[in-house]
Amino acid sequence: MRNLLFLHCLIATLLIGCVGNGELEAQLSGQVVGDDDRPLGPGLVMVERGKVHAGAYEGGALIANTGKFEVPLPGGGTWGVHLFNDNYSYLPVEVTIDPHQQVALTNMMVNWGVWMDLTGQPRWPDQPDDARLVRLPVDDNKADNPVIQNIQMKYLPGGLFQITADVSDPTHDLSRMILAFDEATGGGYAMNPPGPPNASGYYPEGSYSLKVFTSAKHVPGKSMWHLVVSDAMCNNTPIQHLPMPPK
Repeated sequence: MRNLLFLHCLIATLLIGCVGNGELEAQLSGQVVGDDDRPLGPGLVMVERGKVHAGAYEGGALIANTGKFEVPLPGGGTWGVHLFNDNYSYLPVEVTIDPHQQVALTNMMVNWGVWMDLTGQPRWPDQPDDARLVRLPVDDNKADNPVIQNIQMKYLPGGLFQITADVSDPTHDLSRMILAFDEATGGGYAMNPPGPPNASGYYPEGSYSLKVFTSAKHVPGKSMWHLVVSDAMCNNTPIQHLPMPPK
């Protein structure tokens, strides 16, 4: 149902401009707003290579207080884009760009009636008349949101850094989106699940983990990690902002 939902519900409109010197990498930018069309920030954007929910996360960026964001991409192709803000349901988008192009993500033409029929969720608001803005849908029911807690961070031998967290969901429909963004390096990751998805494609509740190598860009006690969890129905946790612990 998830694939059907995105097929019917999400159509992205793009403004694409070539980078003149051909030397810059691809870049995605945009501005998100709330239901009153005022800038919505801070927040988080995560990107994955390929189709939406393929799970191959490669990067991300913070959404500023102005609602604006810029995400450098390592190249062209198809990218899944996920926009998050506390108190709002996240918005997934799929875009395809050429190498060395800058893409401004404009508002989504979403068939909210189809969404409501498929999920039983309240109808979400229409997108702004100003196509340069992307409106995130208000989360009207936080009781069905997933929960992330007991987040632990520690340094391991060999230059490794580990994050673990307990994840649960009252509706038991977790997706692959237990996500971590490394602000120091720009890296984005899907944390490793405690087991495989079930026959319905939902991921298990329990302890999720991630191991990455530290680099010179990481400053113990200062470099920030940002974690968020979303389920298959676009319900998400508040974004967790955590500094790397001192060594």
